[in-house]
Amino acid sequence: MKRKTYAVCITGFDIEYEMDVVHGVSKRCKELGINLLVFFNPTRKPQRGLDLVLSDAILGGEMSVYKLINYDIIDGFVVFGESLLSEDTYFEITQKAREHNIPLINIDDLFHTEEKRIILSNKYAMSSVVEHLITVHGLTKIDFISGFKDNNIQSEERVEAYKATLEKHGIPFEEDRVYYGWFWSKAVECTEEILKKPELPQAIVCANDTMAFFCMDTLKEHGIKIPEDIIVTGFDSLKDCDNYVPAPTTVRRATFESGEIAVDMLLKMNGGWVPEDITYVDSVLKLGQSCGCVPIKRVDEVSYNQRYAYYNAFKEFTRYILDMNMDISNATSSARLFETLKHGVDFFKFKKFYVCISEDIEKMQNKINIDKDIPPWFVPETMVSMGMFNHKVPVGYEFPTKELLPDGLDDSEEPILMAFAPLYFKDLFLGYVAGTPTTIELEGDLLATWLTAISNNAGSFYMNNKLEKALGELEILNLHDALTGMFNRRGLKKYEDEFLKTAVREKKYFSVICADVDGLKPINDGYGHEEGDNAITTCSTTLLEVFPQDSICVRTGGDEFLIMAHVSSPDEPDELIRQVYERLEVYNSEEHTPYKIGCSCGHVTVMPDENTKLNELKTEADSRMYLEKHRRKTIRKF
Repeated sequence: MKRKTYAVCITGFDIEYEMDVVHGVSKRCKELGINLLVFFNPTRKPQRGLDLVLSDAILGGEMSVYKLINYDIIDGFVVFGESLLSEDTYFEITQKAREHNIPLINIDDLFHTEEKRIILSNKYAMSSVVEHLITVHGLTKIDFISGFKDNNIQSEERVEAYKATLEKHGIPFEEDRVYYGWFWSKAVECTEEILKKPELPQAIVCANDTMAFFCMDTLKEHGIKIPEDIIVTGFDSLKDCDNYVPAPTTVRRATFESGEIAVDMLLKMNGGWVPEDITYVDSVLKLGQSCGCVPIKRVDEVSYNQRYAYYNAFKEFTRYILDMNMDISNATSSARLFETLKHGVDFFKFKKFYVCISEDIEKMQNKINIDKDIPPWFVPETMVSMGMFNHKVPVGYEFPTKELLPDGLDDSEEPILMAFAPLYFKDLFLGYVAGTPTTIELEGDLLATWLTAISNNAGSFYMNNKLEKALGELEILNLHDALTGMFNRRGLKKYEDEFLKTAVREKKYFSVICADVDGLKPINDGYGHEEGDNAITTCSTTLLEVFPQDSICVRTGGDEFLIMAHVSSPDEPDELIRQVYERLEVYNSEEHTPYKIGCSCGHVTVMPDENTKLNELKTEADSRMYLEKHRRKTIRKF
């Protein structure tokens, strides 16, 4: 029986509570034998209140990963609608899921109400904190530092829960005990205001852990002891709580459990079950040191060693990023470009890791095709695998984009866990990376830094490579005649001196041949200038075909040519000129045109030395060409 495949659409591997949900989804999928594909963009959504707007280039690039989703293989979606950077992306995913009859669960999104949702209850969670302070610690003077004052549903819910719990226990609500600390740093100002009061509160309840950290830092700076003088609580149960002293009493939102519940709901929905529009999941109170329920312990040597090891790992990673940037800047091929990722794959402990580059980017890098512009964020039908990291797919292997991986989603042995992130540069979709993490709990900030570095370096490599080709093309255009492809006078000037020096150095005969199209004016007058151009190109093509490949072939004027060649004997140019005449006679005998095409050639051939003058050779060859032209004119018939 074919395994089911569920997909998660999420922003970042560095936002704790969201990744905790993914952890729950992953664990439950593994238990049930379900494949899990995680599509994520590394850039966070700007926090409300920050003067930060993502550019269209970043927005388009980050969202391009969701264009990879193959809806024909997905059996269920878990999305974080509120976290996605683009509203359009959210609506595209949900619409296509409906079109393909794929059940979808939207996690902790208070703004998009169209889909089935799991909501983490903030109201009960905050009530449990205030309830604990009142019933266990007997407190009645409790201040509250909230988030934003207006138009923030979560902040409003938490304030309402605070008020309702006070009223439940007969404690009057006082408006001046509520402060608005945005998300974090303004909590310092709020705490300073609290300290100005004539009577300090018994406790300060903070709407999130980060504000609690800022609040406790400020209290400590003023000599206030926690929890002896004032109890402080947080919300969210961030991992940083374990590294802070005193560790705050907080609320662990049931994010992990929500992930497990989402999988169970999708599985039942696959069988036709229809859930309620909203499924609420209650949070759990986590007692800590900041209220006195857990004793404060000295940070022991093991914890120090752990932090020291992490610090060293961070330094090593920073050094690696710098080295990677330097290595990539010296890469001469795309294969070499991605070899440098091996250390990062090991650092993040990926079981497998794939680098998949757009065929349009990888295969066209050595070609200059100005007429072919890749549309912004265009995802091609074919990708190219560009790295062998714990798998055996060779570099350069092409595969259909819809298959997502070059060796396919092989779920024959055990369920798949694979995460996908975009690679982009300016408005170009370069491709994506895909990896099987050892654990969902990656160092998200470092991962985002790494992925950004890969994108920027890969984009610079491909664009610089194309720019070099374009500059080469421009140089070719600058040095070559557009009609015939021969060198023009600029090309002749650039290469002629070195060509003569080579003949002197290698003791080769040096020949200068001048050629002129016969009867071009009658052709132009009788048949038009397009036919005149045909006569010129036919003669130039014949000269290029006959004379040695390393010769310098130049169109010096309208119907005039000059060739410089290294030859083996003084007589060889005569034989080559004879071949030119014969080939043109064959062309004329095949009656391609109503007129005859011919050219007259004259040459001078010498064994050159340091005193040989190019201008003298050109003048002599030109004179001999005119003598030959006069001779042929007396016998030419048109």
